Amino acid sequence: MDTLDLVIIAIATVTAIAFKVYLYRRIKHWMDQDLIKGLADGDTDKQQYLESELQRLYLEKTPRNQIHDTLTKLAENYSG
Repeated sequence: MDTLDLVIIAIATVTAIAFKVYLYRRIKHWMDQDLIKGLADGDTDKQQYLESELQRLYLEKTPRNQIHDTLTKLAENYSG
């Protein structure tokens, strides 16, 4: 294999990894938004509240496995 072949393989590999990371992040975002819409049950104020709480959880670097439980508890205790 010559240098051009190796460069093509490297570029294709890096591009594939970047695309998978992008898709993974988008899917996580879609899942979180779907959870919030389900918990809000059509209440736009509750949905906005949960979205702001989700951003706070992201900023606090809350572990991924705790975000669902925390949002569910916040939705149950919401009294908007």
